[in-house]
Amino acid sequence: MMLQGHFTDALLADAFRDPDNLLFSSWKYLRGMTAPLFFFASGLIFTFLLLRDGRPLSANKRVHKGLRRGFQLIVIGYALRLCFPQLLSGYISPNLFRVDVLHCIGLALIGLVALYAISRWSRLPYALLLVAGGGLAFFFYFDMRDGQYAALPVVLQNYLVRDHGSVFTPVPWVGYTFLGGTLGTLLHYKREWAFSHVLPAVLVALGVLMDQYSSNWLMSLYHGTGVQTFKDHAYFNFLLIRLGHVLVVVALFMWLAQAWRNIPPLLLKIGSETLAIYEVHYVLLYSTWFGIGLSALWAHSLTPVQTFIGALTFLVFFVVLIAYIDRIRAIWRSKSRWAFRLSRVAIRRRYHRWAYR
Repeated sequence: MMLQGHFTDALLADAFRDPDNLLFSSWKYLRGMTAPLFFFASGLIFTFLLLRDGRPLSANKRVHKGLRRGFQLIVIGYALRLCFPQLLSGYISPNLFRVDVLHCIGLALIGLVALYAISRWSRLPYALLLVAGGGLAFFFYFDMRDGQYAALPVVLQNYLVRDHGSVFTPVPWVGYTFLGGTLGTLLHYKREWAFSHVLPAVLVALGVLMDQYSSNWLMSLYHGTGVQTFKDHAYFNFLLIRLGHVLVVVALFMWLAQAWRNIPPLLLKIGSETLAIYEVHYVLLYSTWFGIGLSALWAHSLTPVQTFIGALTFLVFFVVLIAYIDRIRAIWRSKSRWAFRLSRVAIRRRYHRWAYR
């Protein structure tokens, strides 16, 4: 979903982006599902593994790994936006400081660990804190979006508003991760529910209800409390409606996992290498590191047929990449060690020459 969605969005010509076209509107809807589903699944998986460890907070490996991975994702998010030719010329593009999905996932992982620590310290149920965190991330979206942050550096403003080109902001998107963590908590204590038909059916029913009636629920809250934010969300209710759709998709995946027990190892490998796929596709597609890439060559210029063939080729490339990624990493490590030893020898020789002189 991510690969074909980003490829099509970056390269399809504007003349073919007709919202009244059934094919384009269907693609646009599926592309819109990618981000909330990704955030939700990240929270579900991480929380399930975090609770499965079972050891005290200081000894829980998932706590340390979650914090390390969270900060790592933020650093990678900035690193992927580097443009080395610009840096060599002394120019730092504002694009470098924009916030994207990796920054938000990184903060979400740190938030999941923080809420877990609060839960262990306060004895409050972890699931309750996750629901509250997700609800607040949704609730304060409009207040955060419409706030005034001119006094803050642009680096920090990018985490609060999209005025400077940020693609995602932590509020509201970390809300999907926290709510996904809620389901991960439930599956930790009731693992057998993942292999029954009851939980998927409940998720489908809840998702359909949220799709059809969540705006009415928000208006009822507005009339009952007078809080303007509920009315704002009811009139622009993309968060809860998308959450309902995500619940339906998660239920479908649960049923698929029950029916398809022998999943091909390559498919599992692809699922475990999402970060590597994201990193490589970002540089290739958005022309960041070297200013050379698909978007630099054919941005918004391809016909639907060309886009379809290109997206399919893009997908096949990454399937082949993941199939051979262990070999590629082994070669890269050996070449890196060789290059490091060679550079170290060269530096030592230059030092000795300088010292001799």
